[in-house]
Amino acid sequence: MRFPTLIVALACHAASSLAAPPPDRHVLHEKRDGEPHLWEKRRRASQNQVLPIRIGLRQRNLENAESYVYEVSDPTSPNFGKHWSAEQVANTFAPAPEAKNAVLKWLVNAGIDRKRISLSKGHNWVQFDGTVKEAEQLFATEYWHYQHLENGGHRLAVDAYSLPGNVQKHIDFVMPTVQLDGLKPVANTNHGRDALAIIPQGASLGSLPCGSLITIDCLRKLYKFPKGSSAVAGNEIGIAEWADYLYEPDLPIYFKNFTNPEIPTDTRPEFIAIDGGLRANLSTVAQGSGVEAALDVQAAYSIIHPQKVRYYQVGDGINVDSVGTFNIFLDALDESYCTYEGGDQPYVDPAYPDPNDNGNGYQGPLQCGGAPKSNVISVSYGQIEGALPYFYQVRQCHEWMKLGLQGVSVIYASGDSGVANRYNSGYPNSCLNADNLFVDNNGTRYSPSFPVNCPYITSVGATTLIGNDTDSGERAVSRPGTGPANAYYSGGGFSNIFPVPSYQASAVQNFMKHYAPKYGPNVYNDTGKARGFPDVAAIGLNVATVWNGSTYGVGGTSASAPIFAGIVTLLNEARIKIGKGPIGFLNPTLYKHPEAFNDITIGDNPGCGTGGFNATPGWDPVTGLGSPNYEKLLPIFLRLP
Repeated sequence: MRFPTLIVALACHAASSLAAPPPDRHVLHEKRDGEPHLWEKRRRASQNQVLPIRIGLRQRNLENAESYVYEVSDPTSPNFGKHWSAEQVANTFAPAPEAKNAVLKWLVNAGIDRKRISLSKGHNWVQFDGTVKEAEQLFATEYWHYQHLENGGHRLAVDAYSLPGNVQKHIDFVMPTVQLDGLKPVANTNHGRDALAIIPQGASLGSLPCGSLITIDCLRKLYKFPKGSSAVAGNEIGIAEWADYLYEPDLPIYFKNFTNPEIPTDTRPEFIAIDGGLRANLSTVAQGSGVEAALDVQAAYSIIHPQKVRYYQVGDGINVDSVGTFNIFLDALDESYCTYEGGDQPYVDPAYPDPNDNGNGYQGPLQCGGAPKSNVISVSYGQIEGALPYFYQVRQCHEWMKLGLQGVSVIYASGDSGVANRYNSGYPNSCLNADNLFVDNNGTRYSPSFPVNCPYITSVGATTLIGNDTDSGERAVSRPGTGPANAYYSGGGFSNIFPVPSYQASAVQNFMKHYAPKYGPNVYNDTGKARGFPDVAAIGLNVATVWNGSTYGVGGTSASAPIFAGIVTLLNEARIKIGKGPIGFLNPTLYKHPEAFNDITIGDNPGCGTGGFNATPGWDPVTGLGSPNYEKLLPIFLRLP
């Protein structure tokens, strides 16, 4: 699938000439629009300073990506469920030899000694160490030192760069160039006054009504899924965490008070350390436990046990000055991600051995492959579309697509800031202006999230009960707060980068025709041609969680994602028991069967000075298709090949 910019790309955008330029003429490739948020240009870089220059070669067959993934995930396809091997994925998308040859010829002709140039294992990256002077000549640009206005960190970057016309078509992007923002993934657990409430000691199943505390009994009544019956080998649910650690002594307390049947107190998840991921240790700040990890693991266990949980602990909690920490997770799952085009980038992805903290960070090599893949992976973290380079988001979206090709269901929380992305790391008020640039709380343009803007991910929004019991039904989470960090609304909206996928097109068109607010194109992408999110929803308020020995009612789409992922794991379990495989990429099937969801028609997600969107009949960018009804989904899943 190609991903054309629907409006002006946010952090940077591709620019191409309408007519083929002369081979030796440079043409604009990437440009940052406006001044970078929280970064200030200080001084020109020294001409002799050496840079780790990396040129990413463009992958083959990306124009066929949508048809490839639909072939194995569209219920009407004769090849439904015939998922690809990792080797088939890598070979299909590896760059063409002519791309490598053209770029090497250009560099050598420009004076870069061939002995200085190396190629990555998959011949997808051309790399060499060059001076600022060489880089400025190669890319027709100027390098400057930028300083972060809050943490004082420094980066070398350019405002724009160009490539010769005859090689531009072979290159995805160059590092380091326009990339500046250093966002780490931020948990979508809402810590506001109304969304994280401590529960008095002695709370257990049935001690409080579902309207006050959501437990497994409430979820089973609401979504009509059964108790787990047996563990199916190879169907472990995957829970991924970033610098938010699971404190395992909380698990026996949770199992005793909030599971039915009661889970044995010695039950623990399979621990997968990725690039120095550590277990929680409350005696140190770096490894202190977090409510995010507790919520994710406990919610999943309560639904799927005796099926097992696979817990991926990513990173060491120190090396976070990057936007690429989702990428190190992808590296560990799929070797092709770091050995073929789409692998890691200096200045964006974390470097290993970790150069920070005086050598106290993780000192091993970057993990490349080796971590087991789960059929369902739940992630409760997110970033901001407008803070990340266009090419970077497109590249990573393709990597999630590759996991879908291999039979993995990737499920992400849609965010807790409605249309505004208000309290993500480094961007306390991140509504945009008319040019999609970050401003302050006076911004009036909606700020979509990443990576839920990617059409190959299943995004989960949040609901809450209307009344005190499950019979009252659900509405979208709508909790105003005293400040940006305390307000909580289900994340949703329309991407400014990714077009609407075909599986979602009719649902988006229906919403735009009958229910879309008439704010105009300066407020959100109202073309009807943009990827909308979330796809589905689930309970995301007052979810019973034991954290550091105390019980809380936790709120956030961080709760919604593992709840929905747990239900999908049960559906896969039922398929495997009758000799079928996991469903893999879910969305084509889900959108063909809106009748299998509880349609949510109450609530909204206001922000950026507007009322946001409303939950409406059918799909909407607040609660998606609605919350799952297992009894209706099960026969659909079982009928599929």
